[in-house]
Amino acid sequence: MYVFTNYRLTITLSLLFFFIFRAEAQKQGAGNTQASGVDSVAVRAIAEVISDSFGARVELIEEFIREAKQLETDEKVPATAFIGIAILESTGFTSYLYQNAKNPFGMRATPPWKGATFTMWHEGADSPFRKYETPGEAVRDFATFLRSRKWFRDALKCAPTDVECFINGLSANWKKREPGYASDPEWPNKVRRVIKTYQLETLTIK
Repeated sequence: MYVFTNYRLTITLSLLFFFIFRAEAQKQGAGNTQASGVDSVAVRAIAEVISDSFGARVELIEEFIREAKQLETDEKVPATAFIGIAILESTGFTSYLYQNAKNPFGMRATPPWKGATFTMWHEGADSPFRKYETPGEAVRDFATFLRSRKWFRDALKCAPTDVECFINGLSANWKKREPGYASDPEWPNKVRRVIKTYQLETLTIK
């Protein structure tokens, strides 16, 4: 409990210093906002906190965040949810699958996938997973996958600022006989906790 408390305190203090710094930077006209609406200071600060927590390179995390935000601009899907899911599924971009296949979503190489694959032991058998070259490929393929499954239509109807709606749309709904993105019934809450812990909602443009 003591270690966990200190861990949460470190994250909170890091983000607190970030917001103070960003406010000061914006006063001085240094808030560097890109075409996709990404505040560079915000991206760097959040990437550094995630890096401190898991050990992934800051630049790698920044690139993923930017690609997710660009996808949000292009296709109106909530980048905040994409980033939270990626952190959860890839253990902060440090999982064996991510290190070898740049696959942050745990996407299996099932039909109609015809791209590169990476095979690893999973759930008692060798299983092929999708392999990507860049974060941009990963986030766009994830969006394509969601569009290919009719039970995720509710999620894709959500506004890009409505992260809760999107997470609910990816969750299992047995009344409608719709499977969720993950079989773990706690998966939606785990995504929510990741978003809250790393204050990813600050990346959502209102």
